[in-house]
Amino acid sequence: MIPTQVQLGVSDAFLDHLERLAFDETDPWWRDVLLRDDLFIAVRRNSLNVYHRGASIFRIDDKGDGTVSPKTHVKYLVRQQQALAELVEGRFRSSKEIVWSRYDPRRTLADMTRSATDLAGVEKAGLHPLILSSPHVIDVEVSLDRAGDDVPAETTPQTQDPARRGKAALRLQDRLDVTTLERQGDAIAIVFHEAKHFTNPALRARRGDPDVLNQLRRYRRTIAQHSATLLGRYQATCQALVRVGAMRERLRADRGEVVRAIGSLIGDVSNGGTKLMIDPTPRLLIFGFDADQKNGVLSTMLSSLRAAEPMLPIYAVGDPTSATGAFRPAPQGARGTNVTPDLSS
Repeated sequence: MIPTQVQLGVSDAFLDHLERLAFDETDPWWRDVLLRDDLFIAVRRNSLNVYHRGASIFRIDDKGDGTVSPKTHVKYLVRQQQALAELVEGRFRSSKEIVWSRYDPRRTLADMTRSATDLAGVEKAGLHPLILSSPHVIDVEVSLDRAGDDVPAETTPQTQDPARRGKAALRLQDRLDVTTLERQGDAIAIVFHEAKHFTNPALRARRGDPDVLNQLRRYRRTIAQHSATLLGRYQATCQALVRVGAMRERLRADRGEVVRAIGSLIGDVSNGGTKLMIDPTPRLLIFGFDADQKNGVLSTMLSSLRAAEPMLPIYAVGDPTSATGAFRPAPQGARGTNVTPDLSS
């Protein structure tokens, strides 16, 4: 066996195997993933995560030889059906299978996404359409070791498992919601975003600063500590996303379907011919408010946040299902002056 695991992103052999799987009618789970528009594929070290409403419904690991090992939590395998289970002498009995034990094309993945929807909180459910509507989102659920810990920025399935990490399990993690790309001058910037539903108590404080501001200040330190590693990580991410996007385009073209092309900035970063930089200031996205709240409570909330952090870019989006520009570039004044953009919509 020739080892194929890499330090950043995923190996060519791993992606080659996925490309063959995309057109393998006898093992259709990956094909089904590529044919859905409501899933986001995130690149990890030697693995991919498939997300639906903040839930990783598949983790696809490189087995070490370029072949793949897809895994999912059993809670996503509950069959969505009308069936009763009888409790007899302490054991539940049902005439129908309760969970999927064998993959059924289209049906199993549909049930997995329904289970993820049922389990999603209001924040993850609201953020999902905003992620899918932007061609420049390159990562979600970004886990970084908190500033001050002398450990790698990249995590692996092994380091995410407390039973296998030992003392390392005590290391604190910062989890940033979304990573995007945007042009800033002659460079492409990697930008991080923290999303909060309007009702999240972290946006308010009776005294002192709201908790979200302390969270974002901590994120700034964490991003600065890992900036060098993040540059390499996200170039590798974009290279993998281009490959996955090409699989999706080819698969759908064979079926006469139209698919949105991979974002142009992702392609530029993948090619390596463009200057890449880290935007040091994570941005705050607030969503899930109505018109009355926008003119009342939200206005007061924004004033409080701006008074405490004048340079913090804030995006405010009422209905996340209809917004298409939640991750649009911040106005130039928001990068280097004390102007906070008013992007509420």
